[in-house]
Amino acid sequence: MADVADPGTSAVESGTGHARTWTPIVDQHATWIALNPVQGCPKRCTYCFLNERGQTAVPPKHLVSAARSVELLLNSSFYAPPRPVALYTWTDVMALPDSRRHLAELLEELVRRKVPNPIILITKCHVPDDTLATIATARKRGLTVLVYLSYSGLGRDIERGIRHEALAENFPRLAEAGIPIVHYWRPAFPDSADPDTMHRVLDHAARYARCTIAAGLKVEKDALTRLAQVWPELTARPEVTEAEGVYPRAFWEFIHRTWQLNPDYPLFHTNSCALAFVLDQPESFGIFGSEVCRVRNHCPIAQRERCTVADAQRPELTTDAIDAALARRGLSWTPYTVADGSREVVIDATIDTSLAAALTQDLGVRVRVRRNGTDAYWSSGTAGATPVVLG
Repeated sequence: MADVADPGTSAVESGTGHARTWTPIVDQHATWIALNPVQGCPKRCTYCFLNERGQTAVPPKHLVSAARSVELLLNSSFYAPPRPVALYTWTDVMALPDSRRHLAELLEELVRRKVPNPIILITKCHVPDDTLATIATARKRGLTVLVYLSYSGLGRDIERGIRHEALAENFPRLAEAGIPIVHYWRPAFPDSADPDTMHRVLDHAARYARCTIAAGLKVEKDALTRLAQVWPELTARPEVTEAEGVYPRAFWEFIHRTWQLNPDYPLFHTNSCALAFVLDQPESFGIFGSEVCRVRNHCPIAQRERCTVADAQRPELTTDAIDAALARRGLSWTPYTVADGSREVVIDATIDTSLAAALTQDLGVRVRVRRNGTDAYWSSGTAGATPVVLG
């Protein structure tokens, strides 16, 4: 299978004691295609899902070249021109010079091939001046690049190896260069959910970012014991391992009243909405009209109008369209029902999150499935998981 990483070193162990395992070079995540030609991170953040995969505190491994990366992307069954592509989700590409060189080569290849997809970079490390210039140049040459800055107010006891002062300085530097910033406010722990920290983080981000996406802590079953050492209350609620995200109550209440603190600054609880806003597009994952849309997202009026118009013009969701989408994904004859005024397709089958996410983009509506218990990807709000609030 061309999309699968197989470097032949899966038995190598990291400092976590877990065997080093690998993800496909190209995969579908909840709201974007993931492209992972470099895997493994030298940092060791307590909450990171890479801990259970032996991919923290390790040298990043370059699995394929930039040219091969783009070839795999364009030939993937998940690929389609409008869909966002997140690069290097199994490392922090800004952490080391070799990784940044791979990024520069990959951006050049994406420009050369005239790839039209929005490109997302996610980091909590310092973005050096030369890399910042490389990103800005790629944008001037027609590549749509957004940078998600993962800034949450956590300390070095949780985000080990992160220089938080340098991370905060990324905001004005990228904004001055004209690079769109999305503030990735995730995760929150009780220690960072104090008023001073939350005000400081939001006030700084709101000065420079286009918007904030606030996400809870992902708690996989294998990570629960380790995470409970930092947040003991996690063990009291067994549903935390199936949640869209877990939130300290103080953080949950704060992020739901940011409209009072920063009335002109958007804060979203759904990544697809944040992406749509920054890209000046209507949301296309079936979130519009849902409770999250109506109650939780602090969304600008112009964006709501954009989504309202698009929803009014949305073609009727027919059984022929659903059947064709299922057939393309190898799911012919899978039983389903259509609910919520054709805003949701409920599939009566156990399906991997990647396929459910791909179908969501294929159809432009919410797709709910029975979650595969062996799925390597965590529970997703896009596929119907709900939040858990502790405290």
